[in-house]
Amino acid sequence: MISVYIPNTSKQSIGGGWTFRRNFIKGAKDKFNIVYNWRDCDIVLIAGVTMTDRTEMQEAQKTGKKIVLRIDNMPKDSRNRGTAISRMRDFALMADAIIFQSQWAREYVGSWLINKVQATAMRGVPTIEEQVGIESFSPQNYVIHNGVDIDFFHNTNSNNNRLKNYLVVQHNSDENKRVYEAFYNFFKRYKDDNEVRLHIVGRFSPELVQYNFDFFNDEKIIYHGIINSPEDMGNIMRLCKFIYFPAFADASPNTLAEAIACGCTPLLLNDVGGSKEVAENVSSIQDMADKYLEVFKKLL
Repeated sequence: MISVYIPNTSKQSIGGGWTFRRNFIKGAKDKFNIVYNWRDCDIVLIAGVTMTDRTEMQEAQKTGKKIVLRIDNMPKDSRNRGTAISRMRDFALMADAIIFQSQWAREYVGSWLINKVQATAMRGVPTIEEQVGIESFSPQNYVIHNGVDIDFFHNTNSNNNRLKNYLVVQHNSDENKRVYEAFYNFFKRYKDDNEVRLHIVGRFSPELVQYNFDFFNDEKIIYHGIINSPEDMGNIMRLCKFIYFPAFADASPNTLAEAIACGCTPLLLNDVGGSKEVAENVSSIQDMADKYLEVFKKLL
């Protein structure tokens, strides 16, 4: 059985990389031996560049460990003390394989990587093509969408009251989530049907919560606060028939896939990003782990 190490220096429990790591470990439990030290592994799987220590990866590479880099989007220097983009470049150079979380991410980040590493190659460093053959990667083989934990996210609620319930989720205050577009759309729907309700989950300013998210026409708003439990999140999703997801440049949104698995219909999907792609490729964490296994086998 292949031994896999997934480094994690992050102290937070919410985020795409953290969710992926948790889901991968669960989905792979009968397929891989998950270890907690790079010295004991066959494969190092970098779930997120901002969760991973460069020095540790350099040591693992020197001993011949196979390194697989998971890329969901371009991380922001502004949120990572100016180190995110350089980490992406460095880990790509170390990697034996790269797995993009969506075709959009592959086109967006992958094209940058090729140009960036080609520039590095002019200084005598091997190119990323030489290291991982990125130009030969295809969506069929090396784009693997995030899986959904169907223990928590499943469609078992046939209550017709769902038809009156809409959902908005914002785990952080990223302006790219564009929640005000969702609020405006709900405002218009409420004018036509004052029985509809908007369920809101996530992190918002105290002032916005205090003043009912600036709604002003007696709209029915239910604020659930910050939800860390996947079980609780699944229960809320099953209350709703629709999820607003207008997020801009979201490469592989877990929340969207989880809501669809719970029977929610997505609204306002943005053309920029992987949202529409993810909506058509919802699968389980076990299926996701099977696809990773096929990539790992090629490296060993």
